Amino acid sequence: MKLFFNILFFVSFYSIAQFSVGIKLSGLAFHPQKELNETIYKWKLDKKGKFVSFIAVSFMIDYRFNNYLGVKTTHTIMPYDCAGKLAFVSHIGINFQDRIVGWENEVHRFSSSFGPLLYYRKGWLTIKGYEREETFIKATKNEKWEYKFVWYGAQFQYDYFFKSKQAISINLFPGYPYIYSFAVGNKFVIE
Repeated sequence: MKLFFNILFFVSFYSIAQFSVGIKLSGLAFHPQKELNETIYKWKLDKKGKFVSFIAVSFMIDYRFNNYLGVKTTHTIMPYDCAGKLAFVSHIGINFQDRIVGWENEVHRFSSSFGPLLYYRKGWLTIKGYEREETFIKATKNEKWEYKFVWYGAQFQYDYFFKSKQAISINLFPGYPYIYSFAVGNKFVIE
């Protein structure tokens, strides 16, 4: 309990209360392991299905308490995932800013958030040749959707501020050890 109050004091004492919003496009995934379902990937960029293209839009909201900590939520809509089906990803986490390690650059900024993540997709169970990976993803009772929940989801972000309140932003979403995806977009700071 003492630790909680110390963190609350730290956050409120150094508060800058800054919001930022971002919209990102995704389209590249990397599968580091051999995939059971590589044959059903629609837009494979190599024969083994290690690199796969997809279509996704991510919406991010970031609230910074101070120059070190904040909260970030990310919601991704994939109308066309690796198998050409509908999928969603939602993540909320504690967002650590680069200044926590002494980085003071105003143009190049880094951050990372860690917290729960929910991935859910529709229609894979109806694809001919699909092999269910129970260790990775679970099916709902009606078997129309599959989902994966993890407490330890993460995302890493690099921002290049070409204006004081606007940046080109690149994200890495690691789904270790199954998939890594990348997103690029625009970030707007609102004070």
